[in-house]
Amino acid sequence: MRGQKQLKPRKLLGLGAFLALGMWMVMPGGLRAAQQTTVQVLVKDATTGDPIYQAHLTLKFRKHGGLLRRSEIVSYTAKTDKKGRCGFPFVPMGKITLMATAPGHDTFGKIFEINKDRQVIEIQLRKPKPQL
Repeated sequence: MRGQKQLKPRKLLGLGAFLALGMWMVMPGGLRAAQQTTVQVLVKDATTGDPIYQAHLTLKFRKHGGLLRRSEIVSYTAKTDKKGRCGFPFVPMGKITLMATAPGHDTFGKIFEINKDRQVIEIQLRKPKPQL
């Protein structure tokens, strides 16, 4: 075609790579971020080893934003079943904070590193010490 400038394949490839990189940089963190897994939590009484029913769990993690988006803290809450178990889906690999409370037990809180698929975390809740 006369009068029109044609782009060479090499220039098109460079332009495509540049556009793809730009899209990746502004994409929300959740779409390009860390691998996700399911975290299973088992809550037991520290003295008896019995499962604790209806323990209240809070799991928190940081969801990193993209170039133009702030990161945010995501929080899930749930209660354990009769076997003291609870599952949290869609948790990214990396650091999480897990907190647990149950009537007649001390509050538990700890940072865990999630580094494998379907990771199981077992926690033991202690009974409060008597006050003098």
